[in-house]
Amino acid sequence: MAELLRIAMDDAEGEGQLVVEVEDDEPGMVRASRVGNRMHEATVSLEEALAPIRRAAETTLRTFQAARPSTVELEFGVKLNASAGAVLTKAGVEGHIVVRLGWTTKDSGA
Repeated sequence: MAELLRIAMDDAEGEGQLVVEVEDDEPGMVRASRVGNRMHEATVSLEEALAPIRRAAETTLRTFQAARPSTVELEFGVKLNASAGAVLTKAGVEGHIVVRLGWTTKDSGA
């Protein structure tokens, strides 16, 4: 049965929460209330959890921009975890990052 994970958001007002559904066997779950014994508190804020994913995206983007494509698309599968924060999900047995590069050619006007 899935559990609920409450993650604080570091917004301007110091308020805000995101509730996500996680598997009940996730490590780091801490009981926060008795609401069906399903609500847990995350140990980090959403911004803290996503910071490593953002840095990975920036690094990946810089790497592929070196090929000078017209467009770059990055797709990360991200899973939120009570103790690890944000984790790249797996596709098969590998980490999930999809990269799409595109090049456009200028028409000669003929």
